[in-house]
Amino acid sequence: MTETNFPKYELMLILQPDLGEEKTATVLKEVKELILEGEGKISHEDLWGIRDLAYTIKRQRQGFYVVLNFTANPKSVKEMEKQLNLNQAILRYLVQKTPKHHEVKTLAEYEEIAKAEELKAKEEAKAKTEKQERGDVRGRKFVKPEKTKVEAAKPAKKEEKKIEKPVKKVKKEEEIEEKVEEKPAKKKQAATLEDVDAKLKSIIDDPDITL
Repeated sequence: MTETNFPKYELMLILQPDLGEEKTATVLKEVKELILEGEGKISHEDLWGIRDLAYTIKRQRQGFYVVLNFTANPKSVKEMEKQLNLNQAILRYLVQKTPKHHEVKTLAEYEEIAKAEELKAKEEAKAKTEKQERGDVRGRKFVKPEKTKVEAAKPAKKEEKKIEKPVKKVKKEEEIEEKVEEKPAKKKQAATLEDVDAKLKSIIDDPDITL
């Protein structure tokens, strides 16, 4: 296996956060020498700086992150891992193979991609919400609100009043008719009495009638 055919690797290191610039640079130089000794070649280096840890490691809550991309002989990588385990300045490390066509990106580039994806997701969610709202408005049917008990009772009272009014009018009309009928009866009775008186008077005045 030639150097050009060596697999690609990515090494992430987490160093002690309190080493200082000189000590940190010294540790990184030692790690790079291990890679070069194993017929490796470093293609990319990205210093992330001090960042918070997901959990406490060796009583440390922060660590200095470094990412190295390189090609190396697989046999030398195993030996390199043994040396990394012995280095007290290294809190954690992770070595993994990368695909041949893997595109190396810096932390800043990854952060820009993450922001762009987050913004895109928000815009899509907003557009989806607006679309749903427009669809709800278009498909919404008008439903006549149900009357409350108070509102439902009001028309019933009005109807009762409407029914009562004609009854009162009918009663008044009947009373008027009765009064009208009573007046002619009294007049008729008075007329008959006058006739009787007239007849009696004519009988008394008639000399031919003997009592």
